[in-house]
Amino acid sequence: MKTTYLSLALLACLLFPVHASAQGRNFSKLISPALSKVPPSWRAKISPSWSKALSPLYKTPKPFPTRGLSSKEALMLSREIVKQSHVEKSFLQKPALVPMEQHVRHFIFTVTPLNSKNALRASGFVFAEEYQGKIILWGLTSSSATRGMGKNVKVTFSAYGKTYSYPAQIISFGTTEGIDAALIKLPAQVAEVARPVIPAKASPKEREKLFVYGFSNGKYQKTRRKTIESNADRIVATHPEGNTADFHGSLVLNAKDEAVGINAGGYSPAKNNLYWYSAREGMKELPKADLSEISEIVPFNRAYDLIREYRAPGSAHRVILFAGMMVGKLAPNEFVERVTVHYENGSYIVLPRNPFFDVTDLQRLFPYEDAVKAEIVINKNGNKNYSYIVNVKERKSTKTGERSK
Repeated sequence: MKTTYLSLALLACLLFPVHASAQGRNFSKLISPALSKVPPSWRAKISPSWSKALSPLYKTPKPFPTRGLSSKEALMLSREIVKQSHVEKSFLQKPALVPMEQHVRHFIFTVTPLNSKNALRASGFVFAEEYQGKIILWGLTSSSATRGMGKNVKVTFSAYGKTYSYPAQIISFGTTEGIDAALIKLPAQVAEVARPVIPAKASPKEREKLFVYGFSNGKYQKTRRKTIESNADRIVATHPEGNTADFHGSLVLNAKDEAVGINAGGYSPAKNNLYWYSAREGMKELPKADLSEISEIVPFNRAYDLIREYRAPGSAHRVILFAGMMVGKLAPNEFVERVTVHYENGSYIVLPRNPFFDVTDLQRLFPYEDAVKAEIVINKNGNKNYSYIVNVKERKSTKTGERSK
């Protein structure tokens, strides 16, 4: 009989793991019937295994806002959540980040135009900056999803049947094809609700699992991705066919609850007949993985480029390298639109912008032997172009004048 009761308890553990859908009081209701049938002499042997799961971080968070909480204290709470992070798996349910999923509504928000009933919405999330000895909370969202909203916006946190909204201002926009991110200046009182993400210590590796949290048309959604490749400008990940959960601006985490990037949406290079996709078989460095449906993620450290540029214009310009040679610099409002490489025999190869361009190694997608010249076309603000002409043999580069598109 004792064995039967113990089996019931263990079965409940398997069917109802601790994650976002079975947390706090709800979890207790699910497991208590099985545990109540276990004889007292056996309970002491079972209960300790749940002590961690029922610790405060794993219970349903207290309804926010938390009055008087400072930005520094909000950051400390975030670090504690990440410190206890792990992926919870079960036989019948999908992997979940614990305890992040119980607290994720503190990290993410929706962005809408201020004083407008316009249905236009985007996802966003909170991150922290240490500046002059203080912790400042910023918001981050998608540039492509918010550019039409104007600078004055409203950020809204939603959880437990309540919403908390704050006026905010977008102070910096990147470009859709480049740093597809917009920097949001948040009011100080947002700390009573917000929790800043913790940056990842490294870029995700090939096949590493990623977790995406945000809002699609104002509705909370989550999904998972698998990394195909990471570079300085993009993280390319899977995007299963039929998955419409693009929710631009959403938070992308690794299995340690660390922020790796900003979701820039998914698409099908095959269905869109993109040239780089059809040419990939002849380009040795383009991944040979299934790229028919992909999602693009802007690396999280690009967000700090926007802050640096805001505080000191010109400080976030990145070096463009071709074959190890410094060609020029790229501003946050610019991106590489096209690269053409010419060869000694008169032939040439053209590649338009694609998620595998890496400004720190632009040559890597092209055969380098017998290359004599390269033209790197830069798009500025979406309406102007200029080029760097690279003499490969003499290892010199020349910048052309700007021209309207």
